[in-house]
This record gives sequence, structure tokens and C-alpha cells, in this order.
Amino acid sequence: MARKMRVGKRRLPLWMMVVAASILFLTVYEGYRMIMPFVARDPLYHEVNFGQRVIDDWQYEGENEEGYLLFYNPVNGDRAMLPPQSRLFGADGKWVVIEHADAASLTYAEPLEAAPWYVYLLLLAALGGGGWWAFRRARAVRGKRMRTRSARKPVAGERMGIRRPRRRFKPRRSSRPS
Repeated sequence: MARKMRVGKRRLPLWMMVVAASILFLTVYEGYRMIMPFVARDPLYHEVNFGQRVIDDWQYEGENEEGYLLFYNPVNGDRAMLPPQSRLFGADGKWVVIEHADAASLTYAEPLEAAPWYVYLLLLAALGGGGWWAFRRARAVRGKRMRTRSARKPVAGERMGIRRPRRRFKPRRSSRPS
């Protein structure tokens, strides 16, 4: 009795997988936002108000009349003033990227080295998952390419009317061990 062999796994179409992944991402994102509504989405972003520390002992002192950003270090009495269009603030050998500033608050991002450990874990998982997916797709495409080749290709002699017998699989004649 002959049995049908399954050649490949049945999978969802690519567009369905993309839609499912998008829905999963949005569900997790919105769930996180409902649980933690006041936490910044980017773990590197921080918001400080007037008089709070930015780098080590450096405090944000708001803006002056012309829009310049003011910083003050109460330990040694140093002051720093940045133009309104400035995007970097550096002090004591460290620096931050200024995202938004107004008279009462400052939003800044720390450099990537200051990211929490789980950000690196997520980046590594995303890169590993992408590499695994690309490897699987390359194998699947290669397999499809090999399976879709025609079993019968026209040969030069066939065009002139000469036919060669096709090779066929010959089943094993001996009995199979049980």
C-alpha cells in the first residue's frame, strides 16, 4: 500500500505573519503603556525639572531671556550656557543628547552605553531572530528552486526527434525489515 509523503511543512502566507506580528507588537506596546503610563517609551530618555541633576552634580537651571539653556554645578560654582539650537551638553567628561527643552523642564537621552541590560538583550534577540529567519528563508527558497526545476528538459537530440528514455526511481525488490 502506497503512502503519500509530505514534502514540506504548511505555513501561513508571509502577509499573514506580518499582520500577526504587528498585532502582537501593538498589543504588547499598548499593554505596557496602560500598566506604566508615566514612563518614557525610550529607556534612554529622562526628563528633569528646574533644579534637578542632569550629569553628576550639574543641575538644569532653565532658560534665560534669549532662550539659552543654563546649567549650574553647586559643588564648585561653575555655570554653563548653551545656545537654543544646541543638541549636546557635555560636562565632567560625560555628555547627553538634548531632545527637548523649555523654561521648566529638559528632556535628554543618555548615550547608548547607559542603556539598561534588557535593551541589549532585546537587540541581540532581534538580530538573532532576523538572522535565523533569513537563514531559514534562504534554505526554503533554495529548496523550492531545486524542486521546481523541470524533470524533463529539452536536449539538443530531442529537438530533432530523438527521444531518450527518462530515468525513473526503481523501488527496492527485497522485503523491508519490520
